[in-house]
This record gives sequence, structure tokens and C-alpha cells, in this order.
Amino acid sequence: MKDKLLTYLASNRLMSSLFIAFPTAMGIGTFLETWYSTDAAKIWIYNAWWFELMMGLFVFSFIGNMFKYKLFRKEKWAVLCIHLSFVLILVGAFITRYIGYEGMMPIREGESTNVFLSEKTFLEILVDGKFGGRDLRKQLMNEVLLSEHVAHDFEIQDDFKGQDFSIYFVDYLENATEGLVLDPEGERYLKIVEASDGSRHDHYIKEGEVVNIHNLLFTLNNPIDGATNIEVIDGEYFVSSPFEGTFMRMADQFQGQLVKDSLQPLQLRSLYALPNFQFVIPEPVLRGKFDIVKAEEDQAVQQDALRLEIETQDQTKLITLLGGKGLTNDPKKITVGNLEFYVKYGSKSLELPFHIKLKDFVAERYPGNRKKLFFL
Repeated sequence: MKDKLLTYLASNRLMSSLFIAFPTAMGIGTFLETWYSTDAAKIWIYNAWWFELMMGLFVFSFIGNMFKYKLFRKEKWAVLCIHLSFVLILVGAFITRYIGYEGMMPIREGESTNVFLSEKTFLEILVDGKFGGRDLRKQLMNEVLLSEHVAHDFEIQDDFKGQDFSIYFVDYLENATEGLVLDPEGERYLKIVEASDGSRHDHYIKEGEVVNIHNLLFTLNNPIDGATNIEVIDGEYFVSSPFEGTFMRMADQFQGQLVKDSLQPLQLRSLYALPNFQFVIPEPVLRGKFDIVKAEEDQAVQQDALRLEIETQDQTKLITLLGGKGLTNDPKKITVGNLEFYVKYGSKSLELPFHIKLKDFVAERYPGNRKKLFFL
């Protein structure tokens, strides 16, 4: 039986089939990455059990050929080296997948660090509750690979000191953000757009509240000292600021002054310039509520949205998490039954046994709008 298996693994028919199927699968995976996403290609092709099975059959086939054709003789060392190189490549791929890890390291010029963010994404759950008069916490960490182009249906079943709870997958949306969804019964909000770091950022001021935007305070119908106050009086918009500034109306390039501590008409769709800060109010006050929506392509941080359903003690609640690869957002809290769940989705912080220092970073542009990046 053992000899028959070895003969089959070393057969030309199996090897030729693998040499056709393996590159074909990789080629299809490349197209899937282009059409959909890298994560979708991983789920369908690269991380699939049948793709790993092909790699394993390759290894055993090469080893079988070594014995079948007696490649250990001196005159066949060249062919033996070719077979061994393929075996080492495939074994190295398995080691990288199951033992190795990779990620990304945010690091500024002149700084050193040994912390990086994992390439894989995780669903981290902290469950807080009382047992025997004491506050206890249970931690769950699950690796997840998700794509909006793939139908997912996972669930987590566990218990907290005998109290069962379940977490179900509901939906997943790529390139998402928390935005205002129009609702005539919702609260009143005013949108402020700024690009202080070169990328567009949308901020919403809720009526009656104070918002801190890059250490500048803004209010809507709630004037306070030291803030840029925006008021709606009889349908007209007014602004007062503790700083001198200017504005430019985009429609006709008209320019004017923003006088300090003076209530004056607000110019919508105009670029206001305060000390070290520029902003635009593109539209009037809107009624709505915050929900997860598709992000604009020019937004700086592209996050994904994971929607889960948590159930315990016959109570069920929905929770939506923003996160993704290269992100470590703060956990989101939700109370279900008598348990508190702190849930977050994204990369995991890992430490290296050494530090890396970025001495210099140079980005040079050349015709074609491409970049040359140099790291020292």
C-alpha cells in the first residue's frame, strides 16, 4: 500500500495535473484581486484548503520523484537540487503561513519603535460582569478574514460563568465611515469640511453641542465664549469667531473679512481661513442620524464596517464596528442583559525583540506622477 501511494505521488499524470492546476488557480486569483479585493482572493483561492492541498501534493510528488528516479546518485545531483529547491520553497511557504507573521509599522522620521500592526485582522471581545460579588472580565480573540464580496456566516458561542452568549455575523461593508443619513425626525446637524493634513475630513456639529476640531471649538445655536459660534436666526445664518479671519466665496471668488467677536452673515460654500485652519460649510443645517455609509474616495483613512448581533438572556442588540487592516480603534461598548461587551475589529499590536529607527525619508516625484521612496 505504501509503495502504491509513493508511486502515485511520483506519477507523471499527477505532476502534470498539478503544474496545470496550480498556476491556473494563481492566475484566477490575480484577476479576482483586480475585480474584487485582495481579501476576497485570499478567501476564494490562496487561503482555501484545496489550494494548500495542491501545495502539499507538490511536496510529496517531488519527494516521491527523488526515490522513483534515484536522484541521490552523484550523476543526478543537478536534478536533485532542482527538486530540493521546489520542496524548500513550498515548505517555506507553509512555515510563513502557519508560523510567521507580517504587518505594517507606522513610524515617523527620527523615531524608533518595536511595535507594529498585524497584517491579519482580529475581532477582540471583552466581556465584563459580576460573579460572586466580584467584577470579572473574559477576553476573546478571533482571527477573521472578511470581504463584502464573500458571503460570510460565522458565529461565536461562549459563556460567562455559566451565562451563555452568542455573537452572530450580520453584515460587512468595505471603505465605510460614520456619516449623516437624512431623516426628517432626526437631530439637526451642520457639516464642516476641512483638509488640514492635505486630505478631506467631514465634521458634524449637533445643534446645542460643542465640537473640538483640531483644538478649535465650534458650536451650533449654542454661543459660548472662545468658540466659533454659528447661529441660525429666522432662517438666516450668522457666524462669530474669537479670531480674525478671511473668507472667499467660491462661486464668484468674492473675498471678505471675518471680524473678531462680531456676529456677521455666514457665507455658505465659502472658504474661511482662521489662524492655521481653513474650513468650508457646504450646505445648510440638515436633519438626520448617524449611521454607517460608504466613504468618499478622497477621505484620508479608509475603514471597513462590521455589523454584529449579540444575544444573551433572551436579549439581542446590534453593534457596528469600524476598523480594518492597519487600524486599532478603541473598543465599542454595548450592554446586553447584565453583561457589558467591549468589542473592536482591526489589527493587533505586536512587538519585535528589537527596535527600528527611521533616520531619513525622501519622496521624489518624477514625470508620470510616480514616486520614488527612499528609506535609510
